[in-house]
Amino acid sequence: MLYGIIGNLLMAIICYSRNNPYSRPFILIISQIITSNFISFIPYVIVLLPGLLLSKKYAYKTWMNFAFCTVRIFSTFATIHFSFVLSLNRFVAVVLPKFNALFESGKLYFLFLFAWLTAFVKDFKIHFNLTNFVEIWALFLSITMLLMYSAIICNIRNRFITVNNETRKTFTIKTEDKTKALRTAKYERSMLIQAAMTCGGLILGSLLIFILPMILIKIFSQKILIPMNIFHCLYFIFYRCILPTAFFLTSEYARRDLYLALKINVVKPILLLTKYDIDAAVEILRDGSLNEENSSYKNFVIVISDKIYCNDKTITIIADWFHSSFIF
Repeated sequence: MLYGIIGNLLMAIICYSRNNPYSRPFILIISQIITSNFISFIPYVIVLLPGLLLSKKYAYKTWMNFAFCTVRIFSTFATIHFSFVLSLNRFVAVVLPKFNALFESGKLYFLFLFAWLTAFVKDFKIHFNLTNFVEIWALFLSITMLLMYSAIICNIRNRFITVNNETRKTFTIKTEDKTKALRTAKYERSMLIQAAMTCGGLILGSLLIFILPMILIKIFSQKILIPMNIFHCLYFIFYRCILPTAFFLTSEYARRDLYLALKINVVKPILLLTKYDIDAAVEILRDGSLNEENSSYKNFVIVISDKIYCNDKTITIIADWFHSSFIF
C-alpha cells in the first residue's frame, strides 16, 4: 500500500512538472486514475489499519464494513473505467487520429462525469440483480482494452514495415530511418508492457474475483471465504500499483526526471570562483576571522587550512594558483 501511494504521488508530480512531454488529455486521464487510486486507499487507512492496530471492536462496526466495501468497489470500477478511457485515447491517437479532437474538446469532461457516475452502478439498490451484469461489464472492458492495445501494436508494426520497404526501394539507409526504427521498437515494446500489465491485471482480477470463488466454495465450502477476502484485498492494493509501475517502466522521460529528482550528489561540484572571491577568502584565511557575513567562504577556507600549514608565503602561492586555475 505504501508503494502504491508513493508511486501514484510521484507519477502525479512528474505529469504536472514543467516541460513534460505529455499531452493535456493524457494528463487529465492519468489524474482521474490517480484520484480513484487514492480513494481506494482511504478505507484501508481509515478502517482496516485501525482495526488491526487498535482493537477488534473497532473493525467489526457495521457501518465501517459497509463503507469499506462501498468505497473499495466504487474505486475499483472507477479505475477500470478510466483505464479504458486511457486505452481509448491511445487507440484514437495512433489508429484513428482524425477522431483525436474528441479528447481535445470539452466533451472529455462529460466522458469523465459519465465514468464516475457509472462507477456507482454496483452500489445502487435496484430490484433486479446487477451482479451478473457488472461481472460481464468488467470482463468486457478488460478484453476490449486488450484488443485496442493489440490494434495499436499491429498499426505500429505495419507503419514500421512500410517505412522499411520504402527505404529498401531507394537503396538508402539514413541515420534518421534507424532512429525512427529504434523509436518504433521502443514504443511497440512499451505498448506490450502496458497491455500485459493493465489488461492482464484486469482479466486476472475478473477471474479471481468473480469465477474462482464459486469453484473454491464448492470444493472447500464456506471456510475458504476468509482467505479469499484477504487475497482480494491484496489484489486490489496490488492493482493500484500497476499504473505507476507501467508508467515508469515505459517512459524514459519519467525515469530520467525521477532519477534527477532523487539523485544524491556524493561529490560536490567544483566551485567556480571569481578574483574577488579568492581575494576575500585569502584575507579571511590570513586574519583568521569567520563570521556570518563571510560564512560563504567557510568551506573554502577550511579545505585550504586542513591541507597545509598556512603562512604569508603559502597564502600567496595559494592565491596565485587559484587565480590562474579557477577564475572565469
